[in-house]
Amino acid sequence: MGVSGSNPLVGLLGPVTVVVDGRPEPITSGRTRTLLVTLALAHPHPVGSARLIEAVWPERAPQNPAGALQTQVSRLRRILGPDSIAGSAAGYRLTTDSPASDLAAAEEFLRTDAADDAAGATLLRSWWRGEPGTDLPAGDIRDELIERSDRAAHALRERDWHGRLAREPGRVAAEIAELRSAASLDEHLAALHMRALLQAGDPNAALAVHAELAAGLANALGTDPGPEVAAAHSAALAYSPLPHTPAPPADAYVTGTAALEELTAALAASAVVTVTGPGGIGKTRLVTEYIAAQQPTNIFVDLSAARQADDTLAAVAVALGRGAVPDRSVSLRPQPHTAGAAVAQLAPPDTVVVLDTCEHLPGAVADIIAEIRSRRSDIRVIATSRTPLDLAGEHLVAVGPLPGPAAADLLTRRARRVRGDVRLDPALVTELCTRLDGSPLALELAAAQLRYLSLADIVGRLDARFGLLAVPGEGRHHALADVVAASWDLLDDRGRRVLAVLALFPGDVRIHDALTFDRVTVEGLAQVCDHSLATVIEGDDGLTRYRLTETVRDFTRTRTGRDEDALDGEFVCWAVDLLESLGAGLLAGEVVGVVARLDESSDALLAALHAAADGHGPQGSVARLLPVITWRVIRTGGYPDAERFALAAIDDATGSECCVGIACATAYLILLIQPRAAARARARLRRLAAGATLPPVIALIVHLLTASPSDFTRIVTRAARSRDPMVVAVAEIIRSDSAEFLAVPTLSRRAALRALVAAERTRHPWLVTTGRHRLGRGHALLGDHAGAAVHLGRAAADYAALGLAEDACQVRVHQALAVLRSDPDLAGELLDSCLREAGDSGRAYVATAHMARAQLRAAADPSGARRTADTAIAVIGPPHDGHSAYLHGVRAAILFVTGADTEARLAAEGLRVALGWLAMMPTPNLPALGAAAAAIGMVTGLDADDPLLAAARGARYRRDFPVVDIGPGPASHRTALLSLLH
Repeated sequence: MGVSGSNPLVGLLGPVTVVVDGRPEPITSGRTRTLLVTLALAHPHPVGSARLIEAVWPERAPQNPAGALQTQVSRLRRILGPDSIAGSAAGYRLTTDSPASDLAAAEEFLRTDAADDAAGATLLRSWWRGEPGTDLPAGDIRDELIERSDRAAHALRERDWHGRLAREPGRVAAEIAELRSAASLDEHLAALHMRALLQAGDPNAALAVHAELAAGLANALGTDPGPEVAAAHSAALAYSPLPHTPAPPADAYVTGTAALEELTAALAASAVVTVTGPGGIGKTRLVTEYIAAQQPTNIFVDLSAARQADDTLAAVAVALGRGAVPDRSVSLRPQPHTAGAAVAQLAPPDTVVVLDTCEHLPGAVADIIAEIRSRRSDIRVIATSRTPLDLAGEHLVAVGPLPGPAAADLLTRRARRVRGDVRLDPALVTELCTRLDGSPLALELAAAQLRYLSLADIVGRLDARFGLLAVPGEGRHHALADVVAASWDLLDDRGRRVLAVLALFPGDVRIHDALTFDRVTVEGLAQVCDHSLATVIEGDDGLTRYRLTETVRDFTRTRTGRDEDALDGEFVCWAVDLLESLGAGLLAGEVVGVVARLDESSDALLAALHAAADGHGPQGSVARLLPVITWRVIRTGGYPDAERFALAAIDDATGSECCVGIACATAYLILLIQPRAAARARARLRRLAAGATLPPVIALIVHLLTASPSDFTRIVTRAARSRDPMVVAVAEIIRSDSAEFLAVPTLSRRAALRALVAAERTRHPWLVTTGRHRLGRGHALLGDHAGAAVHLGRAAADYAALGLAEDACQVRVHQALAVLRSDPDLAGELLDSCLREAGDSGRAYVATAHMARAQLRAAADPSGARRTADTAIAVIGPPHDGHSAYLHGVRAAILFVTGADTEARLAAEGLRVALGWLAMMPTPNLPALGAAAAAIGMVTGLDADDPLLAAARGARYRRDFPVVDIGPGPASHRTALLSLLH
């Protein structure tokens, strides 16, 4: 229920209130209150002035009735809004097009099918805030309000009875009987009472109600019961135990026919089919839709309340339309004395028996099915259960989560019922459906909250989903926590331990990882899966994995608590062992397997790192797990907690096994420009590495991080003469990068070639590919774009084969730059493929790709080139390093050559300021800064022999983009640019 826009909503179902623009407004005047109620009850029709005057001043009209009425109307307009009340010759009326009051909205809601749903009825009951009319004076208006609200309340109560009649007819009959105690001659209630008793399988009690009513009417009024009671009486006389099954809701959400076809095929193949799935996933809904579609003769047995074997007798008796299943000890002739025998004896031919909600008594249900099948071969059985029944010949049909579009459609339809004007942002709808795991029940409970909360608020509060996703009332589907708890309660200690272990992991869990934990067994994993709390996933590698929904994971963490030191400590130890084994595999050249494992397990490793930082696990765990952040940085470009964990690792490190982690911490802190913290990390790394036996490559990296800057070149040069080809390859890659930054392209290419030769000796695929990448860049620096394209193309293919898609994308951008002049079509194809794969990534190479697209468009589409260049700058941000300054310079040049002279000069002036402090960085990228300086000289019209342009030539400015070209001229020393910029 709701009103759209700024229309007021009048609350009549309790003390009179009014809500304008979402804010409750008090109405302190009794006469104004009476006027408002009169208009709300009459809406959408006008009320004449005479009637309004009589209602507002029932005791005596004022001296100037028309003027007094206009005064009250004006006061009410100030509360509701200036256009809220319209006056005409016919009188006054509220102008809203929506229901003007909660009473009118309730009456409208009751005329729809939505009120038949349990959630809809529960929601509707919540609208009553108290006794209507208590704050109004006695009179016709108060009487009309009470009469209409009572009528709506009665209708709601009957809807509630109707909705519950199928599953709890005896309880409904008892409630009607209690109400009839004060209205014994109410024929409508008597008829409802009789039909409830019939539904409960007690025709004799229904006949007794009729006899009592007939006698009372004859004595009091001298009349007979009316047609409604007579029809109920005839039904009681003709009562027979016809089977019945609940009808599916009108807007059933089983999409398409796949699920129904699977169930139909399963029943054709087997006489016993068990529909499995977690609570609230739609198992019963699927079966009722099958019954509605196929319309077989059926008996529906609701076992949701059964907790003991004897309870199944009562449930079967209700399904068969009997008061009870007779006991043979008191029977004069043979009678069925078990639930299965009763079904077998009384079921019509070719019946489908549905046993709903069997997980609480799987053994008793198995006995019922065995009894039925031993007596009747024509009967087919459908059971719904969170666990398989383990019967011979049982066919399992698993009900899974709703797919994305179906989940969004369900949420949208349910939300529109609750509040017609609700705003449903598609992105938020998708996020909510994903985080609620496509569970129909969870989505319906979330939709019910939209009466009180916006969609954004619900998404923001999902961390507390179990308190949020609940509606008032009783039953197994009123709260999400109760649904999961029902499965949790069925587990033994072994199953709960397994579930607690699986809940530690943020994603899928490999079977071998789970089995490393204490008291986790294959049998325990099977139990958790059998209770539909985990799903088995078989990966492309053929390995078994287990997947939890976010709901089950959150519930398990709430029940077990994340403060269990032993369990969290095991998790941290598992992560440390895995990460160190992956590090060893990486050094051994097992790159493809390591990359795949890191991609799959990095979230779990990071979760373990958080646990270690919180004090779980042995000392040194933070440092030993810290390298996983490097992988996250490689894959996503950054990690927000890198600094915090690096600082924690410094204090946590204990032995030489922490060297790699502290080396990572040192590198992070240097890159984050934290010199004091980096000095602490360097000192700790030096102490840990002293006397330690480290792999040669690791020792080289540690030596470089702990040595003084003046020793850097000497260490790398000595490493390049090592007998270990892996050390040589790494050292030459470092020399190639350093030479590139120092504007010595010949040395850079030569070092890259030596790196490739050494890497091929190691047969380490990542080192070989990285060496080839560096060699391609070296060719590009020297202007050999054809050679660069060959090496870069092969490096991109090799990176992709290793599973390093980001690196492959980056190298393809470099390849595109190499063929910009010779093959612009190929360059465009390479750039487009990279941008498609990268999506919205903020990586630097994405900005380079956009700028290269701008270069390709500069001649044919100047305005498009400028827009694309602006996109590149939006990705890279302000100039913060040599590469970003280079791209800003390219943009200024593109603006200049496409006719945007003024904008180009402004860009060049801003870039000139940024180059001043970029030149003071510890390791400036001279070719990139030279290209930025060359672009500034182009745009500002400097002479060819200007010192700035000479310095740019001396720095061997990058010429990847043809638009930046200052032509021949004098060249300064390669470091002259830094002095000039300073």
